[in-house]
Amino acid sequence: MIHSQMEDAGYQIRQQVLNPNQRQQLEDNRRIKEQMEQLQKENASPTRLYLRKMKVQADVNLLDHHDSFYHTTKSLLVLFQIMGVMPIVRSPPGVNMPRTTFNWGSRAFIWAYLIYAIETVYVVLVAKERINKFISNSDKRFDEVIYNVIFFSIMVPHFLLPTASWRNGAEVAKFKNMWTDYQYKYLVVTGKPIVFPKLYPITWALCVVSWGVSFAVIMSQYYLQPDFQLWHTFAYYHIIAMLNGFCSLWFVNCTAFGEASKAFAAELSNIFATDRPADKLTEYRHLWVDLSHMMQQLGKAYSNMYGIYCLVIFFTTIIATYGALSEIIEHGATYKEVGLFVIVFYCMSLLFIICNEAHHASKRVGLNFQERLLNVNLTAVDKATQKEVEMFLVAIDKNPPTMNLDGYANINRGLITSNVSFMATYLVVLMQFKLTLLRQSAKKALIASLTTNLTNIAAPKTNPQ
Repeated sequence: MIHSQMEDAGYQIRQQVLNPNQRQQLEDNRRIKEQMEQLQKENASPTRLYLRKMKVQADVNLLDHHDSFYHTTKSLLVLFQIMGVMPIVRSPPGVNMPRTTFNWGSRAFIWAYLIYAIETVYVVLVAKERINKFISNSDKRFDEVIYNVIFFSIMVPHFLLPTASWRNGAEVAKFKNMWTDYQYKYLVVTGKPIVFPKLYPITWALCVVSWGVSFAVIMSQYYLQPDFQLWHTFAYYHIIAMLNGFCSLWFVNCTAFGEASKAFAAELSNIFATDRPADKLTEYRHLWVDLSHMMQQLGKAYSNMYGIYCLVIFFTTIIATYGALSEIIEHGATYKEVGLFVIVFYCMSLLFIICNEAHHASKRVGLNFQERLLNVNLTAVDKATQKEVEMFLVAIDKNPPTMNLDGYANINRGLITSNVSFMATYLVVLMQFKLTLLRQSAKKALIASLTTNLTNIAAPKTNPQ
């Protein structure tokens, strides 16, 4: 304690006696001396001063114990395994291997093959029955074609599941392991674990809600659509539940990023209250870069699935809206149009949740940290800390925490507005086409009516007196 007080007194004297350049030189020499002493103690190479240690070696039992994210969101992972959507596997306790793995020959994957094959047979039977019914129907109007396409578009995610979801299983396992490693790094650097007290009940509730909403949406179509038979509904339950599950997964991950950044920001504010926090700030900057990379990895891991997800939502919303408006213009409002509007509301709700949660997560991890660092009074800290603050801001600028679908699109609120504008454009074109068809039908009806009237007028003149 006496030694520490003497160091503080010497530091104050140097601040008063030396000029800024001398103080900077003395500070640089002090830091180099401390670093070299640390290297001698660790018997490490001098390159460690310039290269960051990317991997933290830890006992697998410690990783499991402090993996709060896995323990609180395990229910959603198990649900995905049961549904055959994403058959990644958690490694057994004590086994020295990555905590989450992906293997095409694992038991979870064999189950996924089996359940997918059974579901595919049933979906194909329903699709075949709807196609045969449409072919045998005498009404081949454009509106009827659009109406049938709506329910075929909902089947698309099922057939694309192996390509969109399973193929990226290794990237998903990598993302899960990044969460596991990050939580241990955070504990080592800050001395406090990351906890997610709200995620456990939220995840369980979302598992139930995913299937509950699926039953509600499909049963509404059964009661509101005249040709939607009861046995058809069983081909759609798991598809809608899968879409809801992926929406829930996105919500859970974005919420976890928000909770982690909130705790991280609080710790970041605390270190500025200490003397010469430059060394600690370096470690915090590395932690933040890891957090940003995890957000980018989320988009990369699920890029195919969420890309198809957005396309299906976009396409289904357009044709369902057109089908509803077209029927209202031609025949007036009925229960059938209500069912179509239910599909439109459901699709847009999914799109809003995904984009809105991504926006909030990016703001909490990126913008909020920038504001905290920009509010630091740099005149009250030493030169080394000033440099670290500047480097932290550069790191945020060069590694933006964006949800990017592997370069295809950024998931944020801007995606909602762009989708709505595109939908409006296509709806205008389709409605113009519809009005053209109505005008042609009215013209044909008028000509037919005039022909009939002229025939009726001319008919008596041909009769003999």
